[in-house]
Amino acid sequence: MRKIKGTRAGLQVLNSVEGFKQTTIHKLYDTNIVTIENHATEYTNVILNSGSWKTNHTKNCMNDVLDQFNLKVVQKNFNWFLVDSENTIAWDFENGMNLGISLDNTIVKWGENTHMVREA
Repeated sequence: MRKIKGTRAGLQVLNSVEGFKQTTIHKLYDTNIVTIENHATEYTNVILNSGSWKTNHTKNCMNDVLDQFNLKVVQKNFNWFLVDSENTIAWDFENGMNLGISLDNTIVKWGENTHMVREA
């Protein structure tokens, strides 16, 4: 895992290990904005949550973490989207969206709330 780009106000990184599962929580004040679960499998589970705080600060903190997966959150017409590094695919951002990301940064599974919506 790459180092986060810097220290942003209110951002904490919490790590835990339970058996073969390592969890890293990126917490902004009282909200777990990005949870990364590394299992002993072929993909990493990433859960995104703005806590309904759709601010530039929240988005920038998320993007610092998502950079390692070649993903980012963008805003267009007051709506948030998750996009790939080339801005070719966009997904509606939803609190609790759950992504399975393979070792080559390909999204391999979707959680219950996550769905592809359109090209960017």
